[in-house]
Amino acid sequence: MTLKATSVRLDEETLKRVGQMAEAMDRPRAWLMAQAIKQFVEREEWFMREVEKGIQAADEGRLVDHSEVKSKWEAKRAAKLD
Repeated sequence: MTLKATSVRLDEETLKRVGQMAEAMDRPRAWLMAQAIKQFVEREEWFMREVEKGIQAADEGRLVDHSEVKSKWEAKRAAKLD
């Protein structure tokens, strides 16, 4: 895998916090920022796939009635309070 350089503009406070985290982890700032971007991209790709699945299910008529979902969540909440 070939790594490519890029630049990111951050406000002073965020850059300071990234620097502090990198120092605490004994890693370069660039490594920490690369990890953060990778995690963000993976999470957003997952979310987009899940939205597409939901749209497809809705288009196919595979829907759950609101009252059924609400009942299940209320039962879970009540079980936690016990």
